[in-house]
Amino acid sequence: MRILIGHNHYKIPGGEDAVVAAEYCLLKDFGVDVLLYKRSNAQLDSKSIMTKFRNIRQLGWSPETYRDIRTMIKRFKPDVAHFHNIFYVMTPAAYSACHDEGVPVVQSQHNFRLVCSNGLLYRQNKICEDCLNKSLWQGVYHGCYGNSRVLTALIARMLIDHWEKRTWQDTVDMYITASQFGRQKLIAAGIDGQKITVKPNFVYPDPGRAVASQRKRYALYVGRLSTEKGVNVLLGAWRSLSDFPLRVIGNGPLAGSLADYVRRHSMTNVELRGYVDQAEYERNMREAGFLIVPSVCYENFPRIVAEAFAYGVPVLASRLGSLEEIIEDKGNGMLFEAGNPSDLAQKARWLIGHRDELEQMAKRARDTFEQKYSARRNYEELMAVYNRVTQKAPVAHALI
Repeated sequence: MRILIGHNHYKIPGGEDAVVAAEYCLLKDFGVDVLLYKRSNAQLDSKSIMTKFRNIRQLGWSPETYRDIRTMIKRFKPDVAHFHNIFYVMTPAAYSACHDEGVPVVQSQHNFRLVCSNGLLYRQNKICEDCLNKSLWQGVYHGCYGNSRVLTALIARMLIDHWEKRTWQDTVDMYITASQFGRQKLIAAGIDGQKITVKPNFVYPDPGRAVASQRKRYALYVGRLSTEKGVNVLLGAWRSLSDFPLRVIGNGPLAGSLADYVRRHSMTNVELRGYVDQAEYERNMREAGFLIVPSVCYENFPRIVAEAFAYGVPVLASRLGSLEEIIEDKGNGMLFEAGNPSDLAQKARWLIGHRDELEQMAKRARDTFEQKYSARRNYEELMAVYNRVTQKAPVAHALI
């Protein structure tokens, strides 16, 4: 089988980019013929005024993407085209090119972009589902995209146009979401549930479970330093945990204010490490007692959770969105009330004080990875989707 993968990179690399890279390598290593088509939102930052104007005009449909993909299809002759992010340079023109060449389309939906101009269902520091009924103009009043009413209006107009043209409903043969929670949001938006399948995130290659003797007594946060990720809640909780170390890996708009907060409150047990290289990331993950995911926005399935499970690291997460279906409370981790620093501190203190139970959670975390999020399992689920949209019987491939 031949698969064309398409992805529009963000200006700041994130989890979606990592998923695309992992799936591309996975398919190639399993012997599937794969071709990757990439575009990038960095093009929107062109210094040329004419280029910026052209990109704005083409926000909903890119002639360049259409030409590129039709040319690639004629040369590569894929059985399936699998897209991840198509916003904002690639555009739904990718679907049109595939439709005109008779190639079925699979779309991995990593966020809530089809029903929300900022893709998060989150504004003014709280969950927001006002636009789920496709009344996307409400976001313009609040300037939900980039705190700009003009930019939000452009995004909303594009999304509404394609809802009215039935682009999202009719030109995609199958949607993939990483959680049942994400699937239900797509159904609520108006996508036929028969066209949505759930395939969780995975980790490839397998890093192997961390050895218990390697673990050190600290909690770990890895991710963007922004309000919706709950980092303010995390540091608020850690003010009452002055005797237990916390390491924070990542960067973002709150980096400066978080550093000030740590200094003002003399939180000597908190290390803000910023971006780290892969080797240091892996070392921190292997040594961590548990990972914290304190998000106050909906998560469709944070890839960092699957990575923690691969290392055998339990996860303490907000009881919100997909995290409730991924984390087994006192199984492979624990859950706390989203946005509640006191509850987060209480649950963290329980983990710190129950080493034997924490070790059992570590084993369960690794078991969860092997059962649900391994490369082999993901490959089989991907091929099942591809065979379904091409109406082909499953084919045998050598497993690695």
